[in-house]
Amino acid sequence: MRREPLIALLMGGALLAMPPLLSAASQASTETQREHPGEAKEKEAEIKTLPITIEGLEHLDVDSLYDVLGVKYSKWFEFWKEKNPRIPLELIPSIQDTLRGYLDSKGYYDATYTVKVDKKGVTIVIDEKKPVVVEEINVSSDFPIGDYISFEKGDPFETDTFTSVKSRIKKALLKEGYCSYDLDTKAYVDLDKRTVDLVYRLKKGDLCHFGNTTVVSKPEDIRDAVILSRMRYRPGDVFTTERVNESYAALNQLGIFGQTLINTDIKYFNVVRPEVSAKYKEHMHRYTISAGYDTEVGMRVRGTYDHYNFFGGGRKLGLVAQYSSEVIELSSNFFQPALFEFSGLYFDLYLDGGYYQEAYDFYDEKKVYFDAKINHIDGFWDYSLGFSVERLNIVKTGTPPPEEEDSFYPGYFSLVYGYGELAYDGRDSKLNPRNGYYLKGYGEFGYSMGEGEVEDSMYYKWILEAHLIKSFGLFTFATVGHAGVIYDEKPGSLPMSKYFYAGGSYSNRAYGDRDIGVTITPTSDWGGGGRTWLNFTAEMQYPIWGDLYGGIFYDATMIAMEDYDFKGEAWIQSAGLGARYITPVGPIKLDFGMNIHDPSINRISIMIGQSF
Repeated sequence: MRREPLIALLMGGALLAMPPLLSAASQASTETQREHPGEAKEKEAEIKTLPITIEGLEHLDVDSLYDVLGVKYSKWFEFWKEKNPRIPLELIPSIQDTLRGYLDSKGYYDATYTVKVDKKGVTIVIDEKKPVVVEEINVSSDFPIGDYISFEKGDPFETDTFTSVKSRIKKALLKEGYCSYDLDTKAYVDLDKRTVDLVYRLKKGDLCHFGNTTVVSKPEDIRDAVILSRMRYRPGDVFTTERVNESYAALNQLGIFGQTLINTDIKYFNVVRPEVSAKYKEHMHRYTISAGYDTEVGMRVRGTYDHYNFFGGGRKLGLVAQYSSEVIELSSNFFQPALFEFSGLYFDLYLDGGYYQEAYDFYDEKKVYFDAKINHIDGFWDYSLGFSVERLNIVKTGTPPPEEEDSFYPGYFSLVYGYGELAYDGRDSKLNPRNGYYLKGYGEFGYSMGEGEVEDSMYYKWILEAHLIKSFGLFTFATVGHAGVIYDEKPGSLPMSKYFYAGGSYSNRAYGDRDIGVTITPTSDWGGGGRTWLNFTAEMQYPIWGDLYGGIFYDATMIAMEDYDFKGEAWIQSAGLGARYITPVGPIKLDFGMNIHDPSINRISIMIGQSF
């Protein structure tokens, strides 16, 4: 095999032309100061650049070459502008080296080019010639890596793609728990034949597991337990970078650290022993004030105040105030991380209370409440136990449907109840899952005390939720099911808002949040809530371009007046399509849904986070 020398063509004219160009730029820049400041700034920006033209490309992408050379031009989405590519004067001397490196990286080792620079601009003429192409791909692996090798026979050999394939394989191994792999990737180039043979050899080794985590550096007033409670894994769990990333996210959610590091390089016989370091951020107070239009509540003004590390120890105190035509809120909240430890599990404390008012179809609810909850979350399990007290005033603002009159009573209600929640997350990612399942159960038991015609009553409520996600290649399919029942001993003993409603991004996307009450036909519902709820969603997500995905979905909702009535009167069904843009904090989703029996019932919704 022979590697030919790469010869750079030096264009003396390009360098000789630079001094007068720079001199002219300086002179013209002075003249622009006499003009309008905005126009002067635009002209000065143009004077510091020259027009550039690239000719001769057959296979390579001109926009990619513009980006490599540092050319300024209008992007594809700026369709109202002319492309007008211009290169900064200071980058012109580096064109030769940049071109040669780019062409080699794309496999065009024999490509030649000329560069002409004068006062009119820069002209580059490229003769691509034949690229070095992939002739053979040899894979020997005990771990499925075929999906990560993006080369095919006959493709030009690109060094950056070769490097990225190796990186993707490593990430896939670590995500599945293999941290002691033996990976060897080679590219054998034959310049005489203009071909390259690729070799990928991999032995995945044994699964790695998490060992004990050590806090090696932290602020003095923070207990180790506060940091350890954010680790979304336990000793003995299979090692995966997904759990490490979730631990980073949990540390950042505390809102007190400006810098965190979870070092997973320390390993003994396939046991990874993470070491954690954390430093405080500078500012522990956050204020937000927002005003705008919300698709659920209309025009809204909202303000929040958060005091992080309140009296030290990672505690947080928060205040919330908001006003709109449908919602009024004034509340406070308190958070204590790692309140206590039980059997190796750390439990946090959440306190929340205040005043909340919301408008429904034919009544308003005014509520004073207090809620206390302890919660534990690790990589898979989420446990919660809570206790709540509410004092509600239901004010009639319209005429309830005849079917609701027997169970609708305005007036005052006092509720005391306890609740618990248990969830298991078996998805491969919480932010953008492609495979796995999620199960959750919620139970509530309490006592309702009414006034006037309303009798006191015991009640209970339960909700089951299940998600199933499966990917085939680049397509992801997901189904989500909900089932819930409320049982009250005496009809009308609960405030109307306590019953089941549906609608919105997480149930039925042709409707707004809580727009669906008891379903009576495929296109209509009563305004009040019901005692039995079923909801089913099916969704498919597929890639369009880069991080932009498309989606189609089907939603179906049934709400019945009586408890344990799983037949109901009717299902309200909707279908639609949407776009998803993947970000580090989860997808941003834009969906359009419509009732399949009456397309005039439709809605556009925007959400941040995954619906499955």
